[in-house]
Amino acid sequence: MLKVFLVEDESVVREGLRDNIPWQDYGFTFAGEAGDGEMALPLIRKTQPDVLITDIRMPFMDGLSLCHIVRQEFPNIKIIIMSGFDDFEYAKRAVNEGVDQYLSKPVTRRMMKQALEDIREKIDSEREQLGYASRYQLESREYEQLQRRNFLENVFGGRLCVEEIYEGAGRLNLQIDASCFNLILYSVGGTPDEEKEGGPADQIEETLAAYFLRFPQYILSRWSLNTFCVIVKGEREEVGEYTRRGLQEITRVCGGEESREVWYAAAGKPVERFSALRDCYNEVNHAFACRFWIPKQHILTSETAAHYREETDEGSLESLDVSQVDPVIISSFLENGQKDETEEFTTGYLSTLQDVLKSKMFRGYLMLSIRFNVISFVKKFGVSQEEFLRSLPGEIRDFDINTGEMYSYVERLLLAALDIRDKASNDRSSRLLKDALSYINQHYTDEQLSLNTVAEAVGVSGSYFSASFSREMNMTFVEYITRKRMDRAKELLQTRGMHTQEVAAAVGYKDPHYFSFVFKKTQGISPKEYRNS
Repeated sequence: MLKVFLVEDESVVREGLRDNIPWQDYGFTFAGEAGDGEMALPLIRKTQPDVLITDIRMPFMDGLSLCHIVRQEFPNIKIIIMSGFDDFEYAKRAVNEGVDQYLSKPVTRRMMKQALEDIREKIDSEREQLGYASRYQLESREYEQLQRRNFLENVFGGRLCVEEIYEGAGRLNLQIDASCFNLILYSVGGTPDEEKEGGPADQIEETLAAYFLRFPQYILSRWSLNTFCVIVKGEREEVGEYTRRGLQEITRVCGGEESREVWYAAAGKPVERFSALRDCYNEVNHAFACRFWIPKQHILTSETAAHYREETDEGSLESLDVSQVDPVIISSFLENGQKDETEEFTTGYLSTLQDVLKSKMFRGYLMLSIRFNVISFVKKFGVSQEEFLRSLPGEIRDFDINTGEMYSYVERLLLAALDIRDKASNDRSSRLLKDALSYINQHYTDEQLSLNTVAEAVGVSGSYFSASFSREMNMTFVEYITRKRMDRAKELLQTRGMHTQEVAAAVGYKDPHYFSFVFKKTQGISPKEYRNS
């Protein structure tokens, strides 16, 4: 029930209203009373009522002064003013203070009942609209994440000038007015379509997302299918500490260094301009690429890679650790790496073997090992060895090559394999998308339709379907469904004599008020106005 507080200096009037108005019958709880504004104020702060009923003239603090203070502290409170003076100036001041009802004394039970009913209807309507706004915002959050990722990709790629950066941040409501910034990249699990919905990786992602969204010092964005980007911001002395806390939380949630889960995180060095995050990203991305050839190291930094190279630079073939040439390193990159990481991976991986690459015998062995590994990988996509080698630019027949040529060849080899993988993935995504769109066309009028129900219908996890759908359609799942429903609603409003409630039900909204809210939000006018136009 709604709480009401009464302020009236005449005790007889106050007690009469308190005892003779059936508050509960009208949907209210009597929360308290006071004889003047000064006595009422601390009680109002304590009880925080939904409705304040106050006399306009009282000793110590009058009703209008009380209304002014209360409105500042509780902007959503509803106010009913009672006055025995037929004074236009009082009424005008009451309007300026945002008073909702103005009752002339003597106040009858019928007058109070009508005022309370009007107030309750107004509160219910406002709460309903607030609920619709919250629901719509929740549904739109995925679209905002897509826009945020596109914006950050342009920032890190150096494709925006400073003015464009701040304009873009303003449109996305990103608070970037800090004096220092840093980046964290982290990934959890393998390929998301291999994971079951609600599996360990999904649960870890949700827990970490809840943590980073809790603090204003972090800006979280999904970066790829299983990788996330966190911008750390604040004062210079704070950013280092918040970076450390973020890495610590990732380690804790993922189960620590001995965890059986596949997870990695990399952090950069703080920069003093948001536009300088481009350099920070290049550093972090370089460190993050180390996850393929240092699989046991979960927290990665540029110092990690440098230290690893120093430890492996022993100067002789006999000192080589066989784990450094484990074929799993190449396989892991081919399965999970991105094309824009290929140069970093090739340089980093071969640099760890730089000294032993001086051996002609070892170069030949490593080249053959990588080549066989890549050919075995592309065969999974129906590409034969001969077909693959014919398509490879600058194919090397003689493996007696120098170290510099080897870097270039391995990079071309990996890029060619990733092209085949990505094409197969796109073909699969196209088939998946075709099946998903067919399912959506049949079920978009079902209010229970959700991203997870469609993902389950096409046989992939929700996270994989969400990322694939956004990439292929250049819009999110929710945005697509809303557009489809609104287009159908406009057809029905134009061509059939259906009530708004019937149109809402026909396009998947059981709540006609929420349908009207979404229609006006997306089309700029109400369904009724659209029909009349």
